[in-house]
Amino acid sequence: MKHIITIILALTFSLFHEPVFATKTQLTVELDPVRFVIPAFNEVYSERESTLAPEEYELAEELKALLANKDFQAVSNKLDTYYDIELSPALLTLKAQVYFTIKAYDKAEATYLSVLKRKPQFVRVHEDLGQLYLITQQLNKAQKHFSTAISLGSSSALIHGQLGYLNLQLDGAFSAIYAYQKALTLEPKNPDWQQGLLTALLESKMFPSAHALLNELIKKHPKQQSFWLTKAAIELETKDFDSALTSLEYSLLLGDVSQQNLQTTVQLHLRTQSFQRAITLIDKNIKENDVPIDVIKEYLYWLNRAKLFSESERILSRYLIKTNTSDVDKSALSLYRAAIYAQKNQVDKAIKYFNDALDFDNNNASALIQYAHFLMTIKQFVDAESLYLRAQAVESTNLAAMLGRAQIYINTNDIKSAHLLLIDVSQKYPDTPGIKAQIEIIESLVRANNKTQL
Repeated sequence: MKHIITIILALTFSLFHEPVFATKTQLTVELDPVRFVIPAFNEVYSERESTLAPEEYELAEELKALLANKDFQAVSNKLDTYYDIELSPALLTLKAQVYFTIKAYDKAEATYLSVLKRKPQFVRVHEDLGQLYLITQQLNKAQKHFSTAISLGSSSALIHGQLGYLNLQLDGAFSAIYAYQKALTLEPKNPDWQQGLLTALLESKMFPSAHALLNELIKKHPKQQSFWLTKAAIELETKDFDSALTSLEYSLLLGDVSQQNLQTTVQLHLRTQSFQRAITLIDKNIKENDVPIDVIKEYLYWLNRAKLFSESERILSRYLIKTNTSDVDKSALSLYRAAIYAQKNQVDKAIKYFNDALDFDNNNASALIQYAHFLMTIKQFVDAESLYLRAQAVESTNLAAMLGRAQIYINTNDIKSAHLLLIDVSQKYPDTPGIKAQIEIIESLVRANNKTQL
């Protein structure tokens, strides 16, 4: 019966005892921020939607010569000699465009608006005014005029792309998809529209569509590293870890990646147990970067699980040589070292590093629990109980410490103390799996002992 109780308590202890190697690191791929570049204003004058008045032909020829020489200030000065009412919508639009070109934005806006009063369906003016508002960060006004231009028949890829960008910023990703699709249809090789559509699909969580677009882009541009990284990000999001790892490895072939992306590649290799490749990348990361201690813990967790203790020790030594660590970090790393030696059954070294861990940080609750459990396994029950009592004072390790003490009492045949402690556990942590069954078993043992005594 005692043997059965010991097994049950050990099982419960393992359920609630978080190993020193536990990892909570999230798998993420770091992508470059999407940059939207506002194209330069196209000052080329077009008569597509408005014609000159016959009396303006001579003036138009004069202006044409000045425009050819890019003497925009001279064009502006010439047109300023006329009242707006004297100019046709065509020349008034040219006047606004020239103001735009020389960055006289207030005058350009006022002139464009006066044109629209006379010709509210002038598509080019809506397009230009939208660009002006985009440049001056009046995004809602820009969105309105780009939408109007498109509703009036604009087939400009630029205008559709810019509207996609504005919809993405103002109304969410889903509203941007059609505009970017249209821009990409008109200019299928434009990288801005490719990236815009991809961003909209990703932010809308339309991962199959985004993945299909990426596969198409990768076929055309197999050496574009950002495409492989984005592909990996999608595959991580959809839990396709094998494909994500393949995509990350392709991105590594195309050049250096960020530390975050290198770390994620290492994590995937560790989780798929391709340890040799993982170790190669770990060495690269430690050599090239200031690696956070949590990342080192991640490495040690997986390597120790695989019982690659020599690699763990080597990596730990390299890290400590390169990095200045705080006492708290030294405590954590000493605990890793102690756990390595505990698993290798090198008792003296394990005890040394457990003590080091507590010397560096006597509040290290994980060290208290791990050390107590180790001492219990080598039958140093008094010292183990003392450590469990210290760990019991910490909320995060309270339950594990109580169960550990109960195990000590079982091991030392102090059944009554174990019974009382498990009652406390059941009252404080009623959802502990199996606790009621364990109490019943102990109570039956207590009754059996009482009958024997009688």
